[in-house]
Amino acid sequence: MATTAAHHGVGGCSSTILHPQRQLRRRGSGVGDLKRGTQAQPSRVYAAAVIHHIHNPPGQVPRQPRSRRDALAALVASVQVVGAAVKPSSASASAGAAAMDTEVLLRLQREAAAAFDRQDFGAAFQALSRLCDADPGNPNWIEGRAQVGVDAKRFEESIGDYTTLLAAIDPKKDGGSAARFRAGRALAYEGLYAWPLALADYDATLALAADGGFLPDPYIVNARGNVRASMDDWAGAREDYRESARLFQGSKGFRSGASTTQRLDGAVYAASNAALALAQLGDDAGATKEVEAVMRRAPNSADMRAALAALYYSTGRVAAAEEAWDQACGRNAGCGKYKDLDYVRRIRRWPPAMVAKLDDFLKIK
Repeated sequence: MATTAAHHGVGGCSSTILHPQRQLRRRGSGVGDLKRGTQAQPSRVYAAAVIHHIHNPPGQVPRQPRSRRDALAALVASVQVVGAAVKPSSASASAGAAAMDTEVLLRLQREAAAAFDRQDFGAAFQALSRLCDADPGNPNWIEGRAQVGVDAKRFEESIGDYTTLLAAIDPKKDGGSAARFRAGRALAYEGLYAWPLALADYDATLALAADGGFLPDPYIVNARGNVRASMDDWAGAREDYRESARLFQGSKGFRSGASTTQRLDGAVYAASNAALALAQLGDDAGATKEVEAVMRRAPNSADMRAALAALYYSTGRVAAAEEAWDQACGRNAGCGKYKDLDYVRRIRRWPPAMVAKLDDFLKIK
């Protein structure tokens, strides 16, 4: 099993700012909403070190489920240690003033955590901004605000914060932080549809992992595939999706005890993306075989059954298409979202060729 930079070395991080004593599990996971064999929802991931996403619509950040799919605010601070780190604003400040400063920081930290937990990202952003004002230059608060800013759709401000953080470090000495900041900024660039800039940051993130002697993080590879797809480079996107699936399959970094669910879910999702990309490249027969293979591995995936219905119908296999669709509708997630082409195109981000095939199929329903 291979070790990835997301869990060791480049991009490593262990404690939190918004939730003391535990990482906030959010959108994914190991793979966010991707329970093995169930419908995958759009996900963003901070995989213990590096933020990135799996099929977020540009300009839109998915709602954070209370199960916390991955750690959004995994930074280097907690309520227990923040007080020890607080220093008076001047050498002559009294112990009482220092204690008051500490109390203010703790209160704002708790306020940010509570706002984030109730998914009030605007309030969390404001609390973190006040933390930045109260404790100027502290990179923990700047990074926390940058992360929450993406959820609050304050993409320009997040980009500014990440750029500030990058300017303050030497990537040769702190490759992990550099990778983390680059990946976070890439996600913010995606929110602005700034695909070339997002691609450059994802490339840099992967290069930092390679420089550190680590395998690329499969989440980041998949995220780069999404950007390439948005730039209409479907061959490049498929290459990334396939590589992501391979890395997930061989990575030991996504185990939870004896469970490999996160790793397998990631492999399934990346393979699904690769199959859809193949259809966009014009190989419907190959795409059908790959979708069928993924479906066997994740039989409860409404996403793949809906894709199979579209592919079957496009080749005249009407009865098989109807059966696949009926099975999709009977799955845990159901087929309802796949009746909405805007969801399929913009949220799930199927390639145009697959959206057209589904549209043709739905016209007979």
